[in-house]
Amino acid sequence: MDFFQINADATLFVSSDIDDWHGIENRRITVIVDMDGLIDNVPTKPDHFLYVYYPIYDEQLPDLDKLHAISHMVANLSRSETVLVHCQMGFNRSCLVMGVALTYLGMSGREAIDHLRSIRPGALFNENFAAYLETLPAASLALT
Repeated sequence: MDFFQINADATLFVSSDIDDWHGIENRRITVIVDMDGLIDNVPTKPDHFLYVYYPIYDEQLPDLDKLHAISHMVANLSRSETVLVHCQMGFNRSCLVMGVALTYLGMSGREAIDHLRSIRPGALFNENFAAYLETLPAASLALT
């Protein structure tokens, strides 16, 4: 499993399926958004992880209200927690959520696409996801 650091503060990561909980611990990741179809074998230590299960298809856009709610949460939590968004391969679904989160952190959708592709070569090859991100302005909603 490869971790791709999204921001300079090392509070945002994307990856493929989780198969290395030591890597999660070493990066001090405390929030995991699982976009894959299978629930991870998450450690059950109380108040250790916030685990959000949000599987979507790697096809058409998901429900936009849910997408933006999850992405807003990711952006907001990255101010105090370390967040990992992962899907099976770490290219499309996780990068869609991360791209929307980056717009809440001040990037335009186009900037988010370029940034994610520079860090994760091959990211957002799903044309539907990339086209949607392209339409988003920077800081489309204020963080609360």
